[in-house]
This record gives sequence, structure tokens and C-alpha cells, in this order.
Amino acid sequence: MAPPETRPAPVQRGIPVPRAKDVPEAMPFTVDVSQPERHTLLVEVGGDVDLASAPQLADVLSRRFRGPVTLLVLDLSEVSFFGTAGLSVLVETQYAAARRGVALRVTGTGARPVERALRAAGMLYSLPHSDEPAEDVVLRHVAEQSVGRAPW
Repeated sequence: MAPPETRPAPVQRGIPVPRAKDVPEAMPFTVDVSQPERHTLLVEVGGDVDLASAPQLADVLSRRFRGPVTLLVLDLSEVSFFGTAGLSVLVETQYAAARRGVALRVTGTGARPVERALRAAGMLYSLPHSDEPAEDVVLRHVAEQSVGRAPW
């Protein structure tokens, strides 16, 4: 009998079915929201942001993005997949922040899946992002607020 890699692909109703390679499992979606400083919201996202999880992210953002917030930090450094549904959530969040006069900073855009999606959508440079870790963005914002400077 021929080795498995040399056998013809199985056929299902006349259509070849591709062989499953070692497909990595999807990372579970996580979203953690904290308020490290007064008027500051830190949203840390991990796993796959896709059609199934993007509505959950949008819901968390809309529920928590209320009250006196001056800075919203969205940390995407632990995202393993970022689909078009995630891009839509980013655009909606950017508009909501602009309407409310809230400074938005997106960190973790250097993560390969996020950078690839932002670059493909032409959003890499139009999104207010920072290469700093999310915690540093928060600390800088707090320091600038204490001396009375505008946050950005």
C-alpha cells in the first residue's frame, strides 16, 4: 500500500476533499476590562477576533465605554487572528471615541495578525496606535493629566 501522502485525495461526490494538515486550533477569545486609573479604561483582547467574537467585543466596549472616560486603551497584543468583523469594531470604537472627545490608543498593532489586517484595510496609519505597552500609555496619560497638559 502506498504511503498516505502519495495516495490520491479522498473524493466526496466528485469533489476532491483536501487533506487536513496540522491545523492549529483557534485561540479562545478573551476580553478583560480594567480601570487602572480614574477616567481611564484598558481593554485587553486576546485570541481570535472574528465574526463570532467581534459582536461580543463590541458589546463589552459599548457597555463599559460609558461615564467620564478620558482615555480608552485597546490592547491587541495577544490577538492571534483579526478578521474584518474586528476591523468594523475598531472603526466603530474610533468614531464613538471621537464623538465623546475621548483619546483612543490602540496598542499591540505590531502583532502579526493585527498588523496584516490593518495594512490590508489601509488602516495601519489612520488608527491612533502606539508601539508602547498598554501600561506605559496609561502611565504617560496619567502623568500628563497631572501637569495639566492635553493627553495627546
